[in-house]
Amino acid sequence: MQDRRTARRKAIIRRRIFFGGCFLSLALLVAVIVFIVNAVVTNNNDDGVSSNGENSATSEVTSSKTEEVVSSGPTMVTMGEYTLDADFSMLLLVNAQNPLPDTYDSDVRADLVEIDKIYRNNDNVTQIHKDVYPYITAMVANAQKDGVDLKVWSPFRSYAIQKDLFNKQVARVGGDEAKAATVVARPGTSEHNTGLCADFNMASDTFETTKMYEWMVENAEDYGFVMRYSAEKQAITGVIHESWHWRFVGIKNAKQMNALGLCLEEYVEHLDKQN
Repeated sequence: MQDRRTARRKAIIRRRIFFGGCFLSLALLVAVIVFIVNAVVTNNNDDGVSSNGENSATSEVTSSKTEEVVSSGPTMVTMGEYTLDADFSMLLLVNAQNPLPDTYDSDVRADLVEIDKIYRNNDNVTQIHKDVYPYITAMVANAQKDGVDLKVWSPFRSYAIQKDLFNKQVARVGGDEAKAATVVARPGTSEHNTGLCADFNMASDTFETTKMYEWMVENAEDYGFVMRYSAEKQAITGVIHESWHWRFVGIKNAKQMNALGLCLEEYVEHLDKQN
């Protein structure tokens, strides 16, 4: 009887040991499976799948779009010590066919600011449109840093001043107003009345032989300026070649106009067709 009890006790112990071993083996197997699954998921994330099932490339695109929205404001460019908005645009077209409104001469006065003396060499006309001021001063300052004595000669001119200049030119050409208008714009049709342009250093053909002109040809577009009147575009602009007269249109516009070889009349028409 004692031997039977002893044998039964040993059998129970053996069964407990067996089941215990099975349980430990099963637990170890589950742990190994969990480890393998985690490793596979991590590897998939590295290959382009996120833990929530989204492709990581999609996540990057979403992030990029967010950055674009945040940076969808002005495109700022640094020119030396100056930061300028490359998107800013001033495409007001003024010519014989597109005269300024009668009230413009008085209305524009509120938008004019004085050009500092270090940027100009004329004390008779000294103002420019406030929105153009940062660009023209940055351009002149950086030209001077490059050793080029660039200065503003004639920026904004009032209707009265333009009328006086035009009448004097009419007298020079014997009363031929049409001929005079190719050299000096009729009052109300001059870009100078807008405050968006300027003559530099001198109103003379000799400007084209100077280092100032060379610097302008190479760099003016970076500040939003274009040479407004060229000889090859005279049939369109109605104005003779003026190497000294430069018009602010905006940095991106200036670069595009030069790349396409268009004067302002042509460029405005080009944009109209695109729209």
